Amino acid sequence: MKKVRITGVAWTALVTVALLASMASQAASMPVENGTEPKGDASTMTTADNAVDTANAVPPKGKRYTSDRPRQIVAYTGYGNGEYLWVRGRVLANKTIRAASDDDSWWDNIRASFQRWETDEIEGVWVELSYGDERKFVQTDDEGYYSAQFAVVDAEQSQQNVTARVETRKGDIEAVHEVLVADPAARFMIISDMDDTVIHTGITRKLLAARLTFFGNARTRKPLDGVADLYRELVDGSDGTARNPVFYVSNSGWNMYDVLDEFLELNKIPPGPLLLRDLGNVGKRSTKNHKAQTFRRLLERFPTLPAVLIGDSGQHDAALYAELAREFPDRVLGIYIRDVDPFEDSDYDAAVDAIINDGTASGVPMVRGENSDAFAQHMRSIGLLSPSEERQIAKGVEREQAEDTFWE
Repeated sequence: MKKVRITGVAWTALVTVALLASMASQAASMPVENGTEPKGDASTMTTADNAVDTANAVPPKGKRYTSDRPRQIVAYTGYGNGEYLWVRGRVLANKTIRAASDDDSWWDNIRASFQRWETDEIEGVWVELSYGDERKFVQTDDEGYYSAQFAVVDAEQSQQNVTARVETRKGDIEAVHEVLVADPAARFMIISDMDDTVIHTGITRKLLAARLTFFGNARTRKPLDGVADLYRELVDGSDGTARNPVFYVSNSGWNMYDVLDEFLELNKIPPGPLLLRDLGNVGKRSTKNHKAQTFRRLLERFPTLPAVLIGDSGQHDAALYAELAREFPDRVLGIYIRDVDPFEDSDYDAAVDAIINDGTASGVPMVRGENSDAFAQHMRSIGLLSPSEERQIAKGVEREQAEDTFWE
C-alpha cells in the first residue's frame, strides 16, 4: 500500500479543525435557556446563583474525592468599590498550564490551547474563602465556578487578597484572588473590550483569528499601537492625583483568562479585572447580553463613577455602547471605537459612522479612530487627558507603528 505523507501544514490544519470542533462541541453541550444568559451579574455569577454568599452553609465533614480530584483553583482577579468586593473562580481537575516561554514552538502552543479548552470541571466542591477575619464556604456549580461577596475591611487599600482553599484527599490546594479596590478619589472608570481593541485578534478574519488564538501565546500576541500608553494615562488621570479603575470586558471564554492576564502584564498594560464570558451562553443575543449586563452591573456597583467606553468596529460595540449611552446619558463620558481595518473603507466603518451621525448615542461623544492617538486627541479636548499625556501617547503610537509588522 502506498504511504500518504501528511505535511506540516496539513497537520496544522487538521489540528486546528479538531480544536475548533472540540470547542463547538463543548459550547453546544452547555445548557442554554432560549438563547439568553441567566439572570444576575454577568461579570461574577453563573447559573449557580446560590453559589454566592452561602456564608452559613456548612460543608459535609470528611468529604474526599476519589475521582476527578481537584488539581487547581483558578482564582480570577476580583474588584471592589470601597464597600464590598467580589471574587469569582473555578475548580478544575486539569493540571495548571505553565506560563508562556519565548522558546515555545507552535506545537507547544497547540498543546496548551487544547489543555485550555478541554477543561475538566468539578461540580459540587466546597471552597473555603478567607478575607481578613471572615470565612465563607461556597460550592461550585456544574461548570466548576464559584463566586462570593465580602464587605471591604479597608477601603483605602487598593490591592487586597482573598484566599481560596479546597480540601482534597491528598491535602489542601490553595489559590489567592487579587482584588483591586477602586481609589475613593477616582474620577471615572474605563470599560474596555479586549479583542481588536487591546490585543490583535483579527476577529473579522476567521482563519487569522484561529491562527493567533491556537498557534500563539501571550508572548507572541501583539497589542494595538499605543494601547499601553493610552490606558496608563487614563488610569493616572489628567491631574495624576488618583487612579481610575479599568475593567476589561470580553466575549472571550473564561478558558482564555490565563493568556489575557499574562498578555496584559507582559505588555505593561494597566491591570484590571478580566470579565469574560461563560461559553455555555452562545449566540449573538447572549454575546450582547454579556457586555450589556456587565456594564449595567458596574454602573450599579460604582454609582459615583461615570464611564469611558472603548471598543472596536469589528463586532457590535458601537451599537451596544450607543444603546447604553441612551439609557445612561449622565454616566457615559465618551465612546471610542477602534477601526479594525484602518487601511480601507468598509462596511464596518459605515455601520459605526451611521450610528455616530444619527445621534443614537444621545449627545454622548462617539469617536471612530484608527489608533490610540486619535482617541487621545479627543480625550484631551474633553478634559480626560492633559496635553502632555496626549503627546506621550502620540510618541508611543509613532514608536510602535515603526516596529509593527502585524499587517505585513
